[in-house]
Amino acid sequence: MIDRRTLIKGAGAALAASELGLTAARAEAADPLSYASVDHLIAMFRARKASPVDLLKAQIKRIEAYNAKVNCITYDHFDEALKAAKQSEDRYRRGDARPLEGITVAIKDEFSRPGWRTTQGSLIYKDSPPATENSAVTDSLEAAGAVMPFQTTVPEFYLFLGASTRAWGTTRNPWNLEYSPGGSSAGSGAALAAGFSTLAMGSDMGGSIRIPASQCGLYGFRPPFGRVAGGEIPYSTSGPMARRFDDLVHFQNAIVGPSERIMAAMRPPLDYPTHYPRLSGWRIAVDWGAGIADLIPSVKAAMLKGIAALRAAGCTVDEVDCGFTKAHKMVFIRGLMSTSIGVAIEISNAHRDQLSPYMTDMLDQVGPVGPRQAEEAEELLQRLHRQVQQRVFGLGYRVLLMPTMATPLVGADMFKSKENNVDPWVGTGLGLALTWHWNLLNRYPVLDVPLGVVENRMPAGMQVIGQTYSDLDTFQFASNWSRLRPSLFAGGRFPTFA
Repeated sequence: MIDRRTLIKGAGAALAASELGLTAARAEAADPLSYASVDHLIAMFRARKASPVDLLKAQIKRIEAYNAKVNCITYDHFDEALKAAKQSEDRYRRGDARPLEGITVAIKDEFSRPGWRTTQGSLIYKDSPPATENSAVTDSLEAAGAVMPFQTTVPEFYLFLGASTRAWGTTRNPWNLEYSPGGSSAGSGAALAAGFSTLAMGSDMGGSIRIPASQCGLYGFRPPFGRVAGGEIPYSTSGPMARRFDDLVHFQNAIVGPSERIMAAMRPPLDYPTHYPRLSGWRIAVDWGAGIADLIPSVKAAMLKGIAALRAAGCTVDEVDCGFTKAHKMVFIRGLMSTSIGVAIEISNAHRDQLSPYMTDMLDQVGPVGPRQAEEAEELLQRLHRQVQQRVFGLGYRVLLMPTMATPLVGADMFKSKENNVDPWVGTGLGLALTWHWNLLNRYPVLDVPLGVVENRMPAGMQVIGQTYSDLDTFQFASNWSRLRPSLFAGGRFPTFA
């Protein structure tokens, strides 16, 4: 039986939630551009009911109103972006608009453009010289007509679950300012949730697209290695983040494919359709990741509700165990550090007085790395790949589902993580994430889809893993998911910056 006090408390929470929803709905009505979809914006631009300049100015207004709370931007480039938006406006008038013409994209503090400074979230690089050329990804975005108004915050050297740095302070989640937006694409996730841009660029070497997508209620795609011209290190890949699945498709089509700058980039580019068949008849596997972390009940309940919807849509959904455990984590970390990413270890050890606290923790935990650690990671990769094939895809399952985070309730100010006992392994926060095995298994496409708001006004997400290089299976699933589950960023379901 529910007692009177619990009933009153629940009624008060429901009233507060409805008031927050009403506030968000009013905000959306007053600013119809900042959260609009790519398709809707392009239709308005073509019909001259709005322009790329209008979009940029609306989002700058939001940044001026809310970024003091969220703190997700390192450097803004509004004058440069305004010029690009005016050029896009002219293209719409001439009728030669490109695929993302005039659409704003937040750029993670990793990708370069001439005159921009990349800091890697560290005091060590805060005064680094400006770049002299584009990254391969910004080449693609420029060619697609995107407008790039600002750079977004990251944890130091991209090695953490949120973005608290001595260089830039703490980035907070627009859904609930007490909590982290995830990392390392922290500012990209927060900027999207806040309506500061229409799309956001991320990268992922341990969950850095999927974790902020989960924390911020977004879609985020970690492509298989080589699909997008992100770099030459197999653990890491670049990918898109968006509030809607349809937006993600447009974004991925703009950045996929080869580049003269990146040898690993695959050719020819894969085409991602905008429409997909139903899932009826699919066999789907679910691994709860129990060997990695224990889910809080609200995350598991949200996944179970989604699984029920899949079964109602004609899918068979079975539980499996891929054999992932938290014991693999240090093998993964040391394998990662045995690549050129490990230069961060050398640089950090030489400048410990300038580091954020979690970086010194990480240095102490990881220790020396070399060829032996690389070999151990490769052996683990081979073993896990065989297990995934034998237990999932070799049995005819089309996709594998896994939670993204054990809990979204991760404090924003992770400098206090030891005192709060947030994570038993403080160095990166990966004890709460169920993502990093898939950076070892880097040929599997992984797409994070939103589960909705689960607890304390915080969203959660779910990973959708396809067979190696079977990107379109994950996109077909996500397309159907977007129709089966209620969307965030619609119907009053918006962040309230509270």
